[in-house]
Amino acid sequence: MYRRISAEYPGCYLAFHSVRHAVVRDISLNGFRVEGQSTLPCDTIVKIQLCLPNGEGTVDIDKAVVRWRTEREFGVQIVSISNEADLRLARHVEHRLQQTAFDLAC
Repeated sequence: MYRRISAEYPGCYLAFHSVRHAVVRDISLNGFRVEGQSTLPCDTIVKIQLCLPNGEGTVDIDKAVVRWRTEREFGVQIVSISNEADLRLARHVEHRLQQTAFDLAC
């Protein structure tokens, strides 16, 4: 089971020597869904920067690979991430999951 949060965070990705703005959704520690102005072919390697809310900073994904795509979205699997970025992402996902569980309990 993947621990995934529903989100709409701003971000950008670098592919084919071009930076593109995007919205990052459905975030897990293994990957996420990216919505942008255009899509990328499967197996494309990308570098992604995800902007966390509430001044939590950014998470830089050094290397991710496109696993699926539609007309305006694609799903990526994280291949390489620094320990610091991985920890920041894990803490954020865990906090959001706990917050959701608390909201459901009330």
